[in-house]
Amino acid sequence: MFKVIDNFLDKESFLKLQYELLFSRNFPWYFQDMKDLEYVDKKNESDLNQAQFTHVIYSDHKPTSEWFPVIQPLLNKLKVKSLITIKANIIPYSPKFYEGYFHRDTALSCLSAIYYVNTNNGYTRFEKNNKKVESKENRIVIFDSHLNHRGTNTTDQKKRVVLNTNYF
Repeated sequence: MFKVIDNFLDKESFLKLQYELLFSRNFPWYFQDMKDLEYVDKKNESDLNQAQFTHVIYSDHKPTSEWFPVIQPLLNKLKVKSLITIKANIIPYSPKFYEGYFHRDTALSCLSAIYYVNTNNGYTRFEKNNKKVESKENRIVIFDSHLNHRGTNTTDQKKRVVLNTNYF
């Protein structure tokens, strides 16, 4: 079903990646309205809670960001043979807790990994068994890409940051 691994990266690699995604003033984030995504149920596109900031790091068979080298330790540890996509997501704090909609990150049959950059009260929930994986820094959950899942915001930190990787 899915596998959760804590302390996935060595401390040095983790702290470098975390610094760049959480604290660097140079890392660019781009607003993404969730209604722009194919997998979102169009009847819910007016839900104001369904938005986030993203940064696509790898897509269309090539790195799309100068920040690609920062995540190389993650890819090495995953033993990636072929990449499909890598995207960083940042979901800002909100005083009210909410879940996103169930989705798949890709239509391809591959592996998906969600790497948690910071600890917060958000989580990833899987539709099939209703199990959830808490957002804990340096944790990763690896699963078959066909599994529907959804994420949340956070109400106890300024932001929830994850890296989504789809790969073979």
